[in-house]
Amino acid sequence: MKRVYICGDSFCVPDPEYGPCWVDLLGVEFQTVNQATVSATNLMIAMQVDGAIEDQADFVIVQGTSCTRSQTRYQDQIVPYSFLTASTATTPFDQRKLELIKHYYTEFFDLDLAIYQNQCVIENTLQKLVDSKIPFLFDQGGFEHPKFGGTKQYFSKFDQYRSQVNLWDHGNTALYRPYYHITDTAIHQQVANYYIKEIQ
Repeated sequence: MKRVYICGDSFCVPDPEYGPCWVDLLGVEFQTVNQATVSATNLMIAMQVDGAIEDQADFVIVQGTSCTRSQTRYQDQIVPYSFLTASTATTPFDQRKLELIKHYYTEFFDLDLAIYQNQCVIENTLQKLVDSKIPFLFDQGGFEHPKFGGTKQYFSKFDQYRSQVNLWDHGNTALYRPYYHITDTAIHQQVANYYIKEIQ
């Protein structure tokens, strides 16, 4: 049975509140290793991909995320944060640290630099997969998603590996808990069917 590694953020993380996720449905057909984590940054996703390559996965699904996220090492764990997730509900930080994060995003965060930095991280990640010879598909996900106002085409060099599915197209933005999820079970089935067909 093929070992399929999933690397990404909360769009790849099953949530029992919504029922079976596309990742769960994929697990019926393949041995899945889901490395995705809620609020993961593109750097964290790159590290997930490194693990998939090291484990010699049979197939890798990569989903990118927003460039507005960052990460730090805290109590021996890599903790993601952003101006949207700077709360005690989504991080282990106390109120003082949360205020520092909010101050950073207000005073120092530069969107153009963040876009370029994340573009470099994602391109490096995709090139590593190409070099590894492991079959893969990538979903640009939240990286400069059109709903953010971005119009530039990214990663055209890797178009042959681009998934026909972008999970961020299907997030229910009315539900903020504090992250978006796909709540329509039919979409989860469609996504799973697409990847099953591509992997087989």
